[in-house]
Amino acid sequence: MTTPTRALAVLAAASVAVAGSLAGTPPPTAHAEPMNKAVRDAGATPPIGWAQLGMSDRMELIGANQPAETAIPVPDGVGPGMLSGRIGSVVNVADGRVEVIDGRGTVLGSFPAPTDGNTTPFSVNISPAQVVEDRARVSFVLREPGRDANACTQPPALTLTQLANTFTGPTPDPVSVAGFLPGYLDEIVIRIGSDPTNFEQQAALDLVAELTHLYRPMPVRINVTTADVLAPAAGARRVIEIRDGAAPAISITGAGTPAAALVIAGTGEKLLDQVELFTDQRMKLAQSPSAAVVFANRQPDVASTIKTFDQLGITGQTSVLGNTVLYAGFDVSAFGVGPVTQADVHIKAKYTPVVGGEASVLIRSAGTVVATHTLDESGTLDVKATIPAETITSNVGLALELRYIPRQECAPLTDRITFALDPQSTVSVTPGDNNRGGFPVLPMAFTPDFDVTLNSPDHIGFAAQAINLMGQQTAMLLRPRLNTFEDVIGSRTALLAVVDGPELTRAGMTPPLATEAPDRLTVGGSTTTGVDFRGPVSSLQAFGDNGRTVLAVSGGGDWSLLDDSFHYIRSLPERWASLSGDVLATGSAGETVNLTVAQGGPMAHQPAPGPGWQVWAWISAAVVGLAALAAGAVFGVRHRRSRGRA
Repeated sequence: MTTPTRALAVLAAASVAVAGSLAGTPPPTAHAEPMNKAVRDAGATPPIGWAQLGMSDRMELIGANQPAETAIPVPDGVGPGMLSGRIGSVVNVADGRVEVIDGRGTVLGSFPAPTDGNTTPFSVNISPAQVVEDRARVSFVLREPGRDANACTQPPALTLTQLANTFTGPTPDPVSVAGFLPGYLDEIVIRIGSDPTNFEQQAALDLVAELTHLYRPMPVRINVTTADVLAPAAGARRVIEIRDGAAPAISITGAGTPAAALVIAGTGEKLLDQVELFTDQRMKLAQSPSAAVVFANRQPDVASTIKTFDQLGITGQTSVLGNTVLYAGFDVSAFGVGPVTQADVHIKAKYTPVVGGEASVLIRSAGTVVATHTLDESGTLDVKATIPAETITSNVGLALELRYIPRQECAPLTDRITFALDPQSTVSVTPGDNNRGGFPVLPMAFTPDFDVTLNSPDHIGFAAQAINLMGQQTAMLLRPRLNTFEDVIGSRTALLAVVDGPELTRAGMTPPLATEAPDRLTVGGSTTTGVDFRGPVSSLQAFGDNGRTVLAVSGGGDWSLLDDSFHYIRSLPERWASLSGDVLATGSAGETVNLTVAQGGPMAHQPAPGPGWQVWAWISAAVVGLAALAAGAVFGVRHRRSRGRA
């Protein structure tokens, strides 16, 4: 069975060629309003940025009446709601407007292009958009009355940025197991009690991974708690209780009321079997108030070092006049081979044969030019390129810079070539840890199986948050395995360790921040310093040990400070992928700092980015941060604790 929607590894903001004028008439109803006036209706999600949905959150419209098409993933159980963003970088546009059109050609709304050069917000209700195969295809078209498509002038252009969507769907009070999880939730809380067994803890971590995977690309927050008492569920929040020592069952308590909860019960391995109902959409078959998993055979994940663009969800088509960038990228975790040191791409494409002009393609990865090719009368592109180690992260981006210059001077805007990627193009990866390490290899290094160790069941919630955030970034279902610290010290399997800092050093590990006491740390790097910070310092550290990646989560004398660290990650546009370096630490003042001590920064021979390079949404924040780092330097980004946040 399939998951409700797999995250798109990339979705290009692709233009399509149009013959003749598409001027059209204004839509009967225009929806243009500032984003801050958009009201979240009951049952609607908050705005979710396109970057979180695996898409570029930026689109460029060049030329009047030339559609730029994209497809918004719509998870099962919800529908598209409000589309919002900002409109700016307006060039040579007078009295223009942008229409939003769905795949059937229905005009969903429009908003005016600013004439004063300012950047202005907009929002459009796209709930009537047609949804096909879990995607709502929409086109943006710049309309400008009286514009001559053959005029020998600079074409009108503008840019849409900060694109985001809400989604709508009912969140009724559940009466069945199948109806317990609606299409969208703000939060799921899993309660295992104050004295949980190992089976309850393992079941909770499994459930975090499975529910995160089930809701992708929706960034639903999933927590685990050992509290004895919880506030009742309400609205877009659900509570799940896990109980070891009872007859195997999955049942609803308080069915049909706002306080309804899901109870997952079983004894030992039978408890773990019950959780397997949430592996994918099979849970929708449980349409009664209770069900039970009789047996579960967990199949091993099939790892592969080669996949097609189709398997990786890479699509892209665009029309070109002048210069156009087609964005592509892939989730390295989807290969299921752990960390990767190199990727080889074999790109195939079809394009309009070039017989009356000049055309070329230049392929970049994180600013490194990996291939160039002339587009000629053959109409077929077949080129191979290698993604070097210094640009390998969990989500690898590719940008195809396409150029077409017609031979005719002042050629009409309709004189374009169409370029389309072949889904049978391939990516081959080479497993290994000869990459920059640190946070950029999360969650790649943790797929699919990894160990989890806790110094106390009370701290399982921090492990759950790390798994939830990593699971939101990969199409591969994560498989956490709970073990004791002693059992995992000599392992070569990736490790999530929620322990006190001194335990790491006593075990022979060399984290970037070596803790001797809660407020006394040794900071490594090009200069090693031992510092008494006169206060607690909590930390998340990603570093190499024994040929594997370790993500260490330490309270540093005040475990509550980790809430600030995880809030900091959730506030970033690309979560883990927005972090650089190998340390995220929060001090006694509640300020969170992102550091590069030993790993996760630029590698020694990383080529300089070429001029005019535009960083795509997959890794924009991470690359901008990395460009400011020197090897071995300590770089800080401060985030002060705020009050009253969710």
